[in-house]
Amino acid sequence: MKKLRKPKKLGLVLIGVTLIVSVFLLIMLLESWGGTTQPLPFNHKIHAENGLACEDCHPNFMEYASSGRPELEICASCHEEALTESEEEKRLMEYIQDGNEIEWVRLYRVPEDVYFSHRRHVAVGNVKCAVCHGDIGESTRPPSKVRKMSMGKCMDCHEDQEANNDCIACHR
Repeated sequence: MKKLRKPKKLGLVLIGVTLIVSVFLLIMLLESWGGTTQPLPFNHKIHAENGLACEDCHPNFMEYASSGRPELEICASCHEEALTESEEEKRLMEYIQDGNEIEWVRLYRVPEDVYFSHRRHVAVGNVKCAVCHGDIGESTRPPSKVRKMSMGKCMDCHEDQEANNDCIACHR
């Protein structure tokens, strides 16, 4: 006759499996819900209200695939001296005075196998920034988490604009 496993051992195995699955799920949850913090709480709205356009701070789209994150020189061109009494601007002034680049966290991502060119879309295709980035110009704080661009949204837009929707057009 075969011995039956002791319920105690089976219970330990189930606890172990449950712990492993729980840790895995927790990691997945943190990755999808986890936030990010910018070095400065940049207010897009106030800059737009003062007449700045996206390309004033993100100038690379005319020549490169990436539109670029603002370099300190761009900020310093308007903020040589403090314009307000805000704590945020005081922190910005410290960066400018110290000459330390602001390490902005990239907030929009496409999958690694996708080639996306801001130049091709904005400069050549005349796609407005808000099509992909939404009402970022109305935001008073940066988005709190990385936003992954979806293939479905891209394909829908390509279809609407009668742009090439072949896989090889975007996937490398």
